[in-house]
Amino acid sequence: MRSGLPIDEALAPLGAALRAGRNAVVVAPPGAGKSTVVPLALLEEPWARGKRIVMLEPRRLATRAVAERMAATLHERVGDTVGFRMRLETRVGKRTRIEVVTEGVFTRMLQSDPALEGVAAVLFDEYHERSLHADVGLAFALDAQRHVAPELRVLAMSATIDGARVAALLGNAPVIESRGRMYPVALHYVGKGL
Repeated sequence: MRSGLPIDEALAPLGAALRAGRNAVVVAPPGAGKSTVVPLALLEEPWARGKRIVMLEPRRLATRAVAERMAATLHERVGDTVGFRMRLETRVGKRTRIEVVTEGVFTRMLQSDPALEGVAAVLFDEYHERSLHADVGLAFALDAQRHVAPELRVLAMSATIDGARVAALLGNAPVIESRGRMYPVALHYVGKGL
């Protein structure tokens, strides 16, 4: 899947990393397309066929916005291929393959299904924002991967994370970086006259 966004350059290395191993870290600048392009690209991977991808977002607003953007990319409604779950609101259907969830919802998902049945990958978006729910979710996802779901993929994504430290946490996972920007950015400083 090509989006025309800077993250496109990282999709092939990421796909190869997750075919060869189970975990990875993606570091890319804000606006590169991590949240909206990576999950859609991973749906096409052989290990994801017939399973769901769950992506954690730290905030409710981002949960809804990311799901809406991915659904629009597919020319679908939220709840078809892409849906979301957050406290007091769920929009998923029988065909939903990507579920964007808040971190608290993921904690509750783990309580009812610690083996993460039918889940191909868990993506921790904006992992640099670290929270108790995200850290507990990561610990339980890695525990499930180690003991009951060896095919589960775990991916941490961020613009500002120390990739090497998180990679060590994920069993020396590869760090995939996307440095590109869609447009050159120039800074111009003006005097205090504004």
